[in-house]
Amino acid sequence: MLLLAGGAAGQTAGYPLGARERYESWTFLGYACEDDCERHKAGFAWAERHRVRGLARCAQLMRVEAEGCRVFIEWRLAPEAAGDRWARENEIADPGLCDGAGERFRVGCLRHVPVQQPTNT
Repeated sequence: MLLLAGGAAGQTAGYPLGARERYESWTFLGYACEDDCERHKAGFAWAERHRVRGLARCAQLMRVEAEGCRVFIEWRLAPEAAGDRWARENEIADPGLCDGAGERFRVGCLRHVPVQQPTNT
């Protein structure tokens, strides 16, 4: 499967088509993602927001969100460190992909997003 961060229109938020090519599945700290890990990130954010400490609380979520919740508990990473690791393991190039798992996760994720220079048109 080929995923492009640039989108079908050729450019998204200043990122040219092909700026982010993927040939393998995305992962969320050990769990395979079906897309760009939005549901995993939502589960992670939920766990952080609710200060979840036990796996039983994750069971009330849908399967994919529960995996994100389990990452929050099992990895015992600060959200910044989790965002940093996720960005590195998925070679994130679009800062918009850092959203969805909470502000602290986003801060860590953005550490590995290359700075894009504006294009003059």
